[in-house]
Amino acid sequence: MTGADIQAAYFSPFHFILYLVLIFVALIIYYQWQWSKRCATSVRVLVVQPDGDTKTEYAPKSGNYVALRVPESNSVRLWPINKMSSVEMLYPGDGFIPTFLQKKIKTVIVDSEDWEPMLNRGSYAHNVASPDVVATIRDLADDYPDAKSDLMELADSLSTAPTRDMVASPAVLGNIMKEKVSELAVTISRETFDKMEGFTRKLDRLPNPLIIYVGLGAIAIMLAIVLVNLMPAMSAVSELKAALTAIKVALGIP
Repeated sequence: MTGADIQAAYFSPFHFILYLVLIFVALIIYYQWQWSKRCATSVRVLVVQPDGDTKTEYAPKSGNYVALRVPESNSVRLWPINKMSSVEMLYPGDGFIPTFLQKKIKTVIVDSEDWEPMLNRGSYAHNVASPDVVATIRDLADDYPDAKSDLMELADSLSTAPTRDMVASPAVLGNIMKEKVSELAVTISRETFDKMEGFTRKLDRLPNPLIIYVGLGAIAIMLAIVLVNLMPAMSAVSELKAALTAIKVALGIP
């Protein structure tokens, strides 16, 4: 087979188109697998920067929070999340990719300087007002006698609660969580050291060589005293045995 035959058999325009189609299908399968894996294991975090710019991060989908590490300071920023503060968005979200090929990923929008997610869509509390609003309604009741009873009833039905904005740094929350982990490690270390200390005390209670030597010396002294006290009795026994032998000889007893 000549080069022209090979070119005609494998490198014709039709084959080039076929190869491109196969490569395109392989890329689609690969990226579909990659996107499905990321959507199943990660949460997309849109971090709003102080200058209004948005930075996209991906955090593991585990627990009820997302934690991001800041490479510059090696600190951890943490935002608590739940289903009320997250939405499903298309991934990767590029316009040139058909919608039916894209996946849906759990997305959270957070502020880099506030630990409350920006999509915190919890319901409003009913009949709640700040203390100054309740006081103003009571003052207005005195100015409008006709509506005084209604205004006083409204003021009595309101519950006072702080309504000011709370801005709490996510870095503080991240550090608190790190301190909890450190505290746990310290607690475990303390328990380990307590067990080692108790084991050491038990070892201290065991006899050491000095105590053993003193005990052996005391036993030797007591044995010597006993032997000294037994020597006269042994002498008496020997004399008695000799006297019995002499009596046997005198009586002719073999």
